[in-house]
Amino acid sequence: MADEVIVPNPHAESAKTLAEKVRALIAEIPRLTPLGPKHAQRLSSAASVSEEFLESARALMQKSALLEGASGTNAATMRDASAYALAFEAVLPEAEALRRMLAHSIRAAKAAAGESALDVYAIAQRLAKRKDGAELVPHVKDMQRKLKRGRRKATLVPAPDKSVKPAP
Repeated sequence: MADEVIVPNPHAESAKTLAEKVRALIAEIPRLTPLGPKHAQRLSSAASVSEEFLESARALMQKSALLEGASGTNAATMRDASAYALAFEAVLPEAEALRRMLAHSIRAAKAAAGESALDVYAIAQRLAKRKDGAELVPHVKDMQRKLKRGRRKATLVPAPDKSVKPAP
C-alpha cells in the first residue's frame, strides 16, 4: 500500500559483519577448493580409499623411483594430503553445527514474525467486521490476497473428510 513505511533492518549491520568474518575465515583455510558441478562424484571413490591402502602406496613409492616418476607424485605429497584431510576433517562437525544452528535460528525468527503477522491478521479480520473497523477492510483484503499468494494451495485447502458422506 502507498502508506507503508520502510524501516531499516537493525540486524543488517551485524549480519554483514558476520558474513565478512566468514569470508575472512574462508580465506584462512589453506587449499580450500570450491565444489564444481561434478567434483563430488568424481572425487568420491578416490577419497574413500582406506588409510592402510594409502600407506601401502606411499611405501611402494619410496621403494621405486620408476613408480614415483611415472605417477607424478611422491610419498611426501601423499602424506601431506592425508594429514590435511585428517586435520581439517575435525572442523566439519563444528562448521555443520554452526550451519544448522544458524538455519534453525533464521527459521525460528521467521516463524515468530509469521505467528505475529497471523495474529495481527486474525485480530484485524475480527475488528474489520465491526462498525468502527471499516478502515481495516482494505488492509485485511490486501493481507488475505498476499497470504493466499504466499502459501501453497495444498496448505490452504484442507483435504475433504472421506468419512462424512454428502447428504442426498
